[in-house]
Amino acid sequence: MLIPLAEVEGQGFLKEYWSILTDPAHVAVELTLMLIIDVLLVGLAWPMVRNYVNARLQRQHDELDAEHGIHHHDDHVHIDRGAKVIPHDEHPDHA
Repeated sequence: MLIPLAEVEGQGFLKEYWSILTDPAHVAVELTLMLIIDVLLVGLAWPMVRNYVNARLQRQHDELDAEHGIHHHDDHVHIDRGAKVIPHDEHPDHA
């Protein structure tokens, strides 16, 4: 890889890059934009992602409950074995 003579002498891309990197105003603008974008992304997108994940988990939970005959009530769970409903704390699998 050949390095142009201007780079070796400290003029050109690296000089410009270093001046931008060390410019306080440029750094402040970058931080401001990062803060705005992050707040928008986290503030607006995260609740939508969380709601989607929660809804998906609830759907899967409901499907598994239906598959296994489990009925949730306010403070207890019933396991339905055909016509016989066994309270969760009396179920043989409950230890």
